[in-house]
Amino acid sequence: MKKDKRLSRCTALQILYSAEIAKNDPIDSFNYVLENSVDDNFSSKVKKYALQLVDQAQKNVKYLDELICKKSKNWEISRIALIDNIILRMAIAEMLFIEEVPLKVSIAEAIEIAKIFSTKDSGRFVNGILDSIYKDIVKGKMGSVNVNFN
Repeated sequence: MKKDKRLSRCTALQILYSAEIAKNDPIDSFNYVLENSVDDNFSSKVKKYALQLVDQAQKNVKYLDELICKKSKNWEISRIALIDNIILRMAIAEMLFIEEVPLKVSIAEAIEIAKIFSTKDSGRFVNGILDSIYKDIVKGKMGSVNVNFN
């Protein structure tokens, strides 16, 4: 299952990145990513979870970007690398809106994915933002968002 979730997250990242760059519908990007993937064995679980992440990140993009801006201390969203921003959106969406995943797992996965897909410093940057959001969630500072504290 762990391998499936990682594949889902990486797929969701590719879909969101493609949709952002091409300015198209994420479903078109999803189909493109699946058609051009070297991994022909996308299970229905992988596809379903990837689309769930994409949906939550897309539906809540303004809210997620506001959180990222607040936590990035004087960095405008346009100054954050697009791939890092998408990783952050996905991880925060997972932390806030997907109950089945423990918060620390979302953070650890985002850090690892940042190390794979972005720069050598991205893992630390992603960790800093997500750790700050984690602390707010645990302290109850996130309002009425439904989260998993495991």
